[in-house]
Amino acid sequence: MKEQLERLIALQEADLRLEELAERKRRIPEMVEAARQPLQAAQTLRDSAKQAFETTGKERKSCEQELAVQEQVISKLRDRTTKGEIKTNREYQAHLLEVELAKKKRGEIEEQLLVLMDAVDAKKKELAQAEAAAKEADQRFNAEKTALEGSVGALDEELAGFRQQRESLMAAVEPSLLRRYEKLKGSKKGQALAGVNKDGSCMSCRLQVQPQVVAEVKRATSILTCSYCNRILYWAGDPVQIVPVPEKPVEIMEVEEAAETTE
Repeated sequence: MKEQLERLIALQEADLRLEELAERKRRIPEMVEAARQPLQAAQTLRDSAKQAFETTGKERKSCEQELAVQEQVISKLRDRTTKGEIKTNREYQAHLLEVELAKKKRGEIEEQLLVLMDAVDAKKKELAQAEAAAKEADQRFNAEKTALEGSVGALDEELAGFRQQRESLMAAVEPSLLRRYEKLKGSKKGQALAGVNKDGSCMSCRLQVQPQVVAEVKRATSILTCSYCNRILYWAGDPVQIVPVPEKPVEIMEVEEAAETTE
């Protein structure tokens, strides 16, 4: 029975490993999508930086056009004096005021243009940094994606090995015991067997197993179950130490033999 129990333990280990590997394989697409998120965030920042750079560039261009229009206005005002269009002192005073206001507006536009030029330079740097970050994120994602998708082959190979091992173990387990194992496995989330710690507790439900049951589990001469969680029990504590009987010294043995002879 000990041999059958050992096979069941190995079978459960194979089943748990198969479940773990299958779950890892199932999660690979999710892991790829999770790895894509930093790339998407970096691309969003790059697109936002690009839009900000283009918007600021358009504002600068519009400001430059406005400045050119204002320069034409000032140039036309100057032409009025050379062409003799101003006849009276009142017209001349009004003309000077108009020129002054036009120059003031030109100054305001020039200040605005300087601010926009600085803003364009700053946005250009931000865009360059965002593009570099997006490129790095893309390279990192492609490397992670390649590694994850490349692991599918190794997982499939390992799964095939454990399936083959499982088939061999199933064939070596008694049919009635195998049916019992499969039933428990289905109702106990894959944990049909539970070890008993050296403190006498069940490793699955953490409750104390009766001392006489623990002693039987150590001997492994029969299939025993936990009275609380109903799992098949096996000994998982320290191996039982068999203390050898110390040999008697030769001198003592000779004395005892002589005494027996005398009797």
